[in-house]
Amino acid sequence: MVSPKVRGSLLVFAVTALGLAAPATAESRAVEVPMRVLASTSCPPATAGVLNAAPLVAGSRRTVALTFDDGPGRSTQSIINVLRTFHVRATFFNIGWDVSDHPSLVREEAADGFLLGDHTNSHPDMTDLSRAAQADEIAQVGILQRRLTGTVPCVFRPPYGDYDATTLSVAHRDGLSLWTWSDNSNDWEARGSGSSHWIHEIERSVIDGSIGEDHPVVLLHDQLMATPATVAALPDILRFFKERGYAFVDLLGRTGPPGECGGPSAPRFVPTYTVLPNGIVMSSGAVRFSANRQFVLTMRSDGQFAYAEVGGPTLWSSPTRGSPGATAQIDHGILRVVGTDGQTLWSASGGGPDAHLDLESDGSLALVSGANVRWISRRVLSALRPGTSLSPGWYVSSPNLRCRLTMTNTGALRLVTADHQTLWWNDARAPGGRSILERSGDLVTVTASGTVVWSSDTSGHAHDILAVTSEGTLRLVGASGVAWATQ
Repeated sequence: MVSPKVRGSLLVFAVTALGLAAPATAESRAVEVPMRVLASTSCPPATAGVLNAAPLVAGSRRTVALTFDDGPGRSTQSIINVLRTFHVRATFFNIGWDVSDHPSLVREEAADGFLLGDHTNSHPDMTDLSRAAQADEIAQVGILQRRLTGTVPCVFRPPYGDYDATTLSVAHRDGLSLWTWSDNSNDWEARGSGSSHWIHEIERSVIDGSIGEDHPVVLLHDQLMATPATVAALPDILRFFKERGYAFVDLLGRTGPPGECGGPSAPRFVPTYTVLPNGIVMSSGAVRFSANRQFVLTMRSDGQFAYAEVGGPTLWSSPTRGSPGATAQIDHGILRVVGTDGQTLWSASGGGPDAHLDLESDGSLALVSGANVRWISRRVLSALRPGTSLSPGWYVSSPNLRCRLTMTNTGALRLVTADHQTLWWNDARAPGGRSILERSGDLVTVTASGTVVWSSDTSGHAHDILAVTSEGTLRLVGASGVAWATQ
């Protein structure tokens, strides 16, 4: 893992498409605005191959990564409490079905800064599945986690440790590094027992497995059933590693007490989406807005069902243009566009009579049935175009959903990582105002009365767009290259 860079200023620069510096002008000169970068846990690029050694950290010869599979479950809270008491980092590999059953525990894990990993939606043997089925098992967990916490998984562990070339390919395509383990506690064999025999067996397995290992990855379980032996063995396991000088890390290499990232000092994520329930019918001209009113879903008069940025481009639309008078409806788990003759022009199945359509605040649509997202548009707003703006609570996501530019209620623009770490902000104060990418190419923050309180000072770059990259930077980009960027 590459250590995040810590910088104290915003670098604004002009380059050509070939990367050569452009002459400084009144419109494209470099400027300095305040910036701070904290230790980021936005996902690093997926690492090739399979990993099973705890990440190294500066100043520690030995590191250990505790990982908990199969949660959340009846003992999750007890495990969290022990980790908090000992000020220890850990990684939770959660199952989609269990995430849906225990959303509050997942939010608590995320709020404390624990790393949340992907352990598939239903815990199958991945090698028995087709490529499409493997992809769906992995994707479902990411969708659920994003809806609950605003974060996405960076790491994936296949059930039973079984994987094939397809598993690796799918995981890496989705930006996930694949992790197994080097030290198996075999605690699952206790099957819910809390006897002294199983407590001792778990402690012995972990200690014996770590002999000669400077960077063990320990496999423990946080199953749906209670795991009292695991909880009881955990304090002695932690003492064993602490006494031998190991630094506790998660699988991104973060160390230090839980709560340092995304903890009480950071606001908890509140899911924001508008729900269209089963049975709803949207006739021509009907509209529904996302919870933050940044996006609007419209049944257009030409028969197209579309989700668009307010005042901006369409992010998703049904292939039904040219069917005037068509309606959109959700009926017994199916989202469909129906023509005036009653024929279905387009449909997506929700898989159950309770299915509903969620208008997500990142620009995507999701058809949800029970615990599962059955269909999602998978398109999010990742750039501002000339003439469009951000209001308080609105945001632009990076294509991989790991970074976000948002306008706060105080009027500041803030670029944050998946776990709410701040990469950059502009220190503007404009309550009730907005930030606009003007058609001239200048990004400005204005008050409610229209007074400019901050500017990127990049007029003269008409037609440029402001993009949030998957690497965690902002870039004002046009045909001539990058005119303005954070680094």
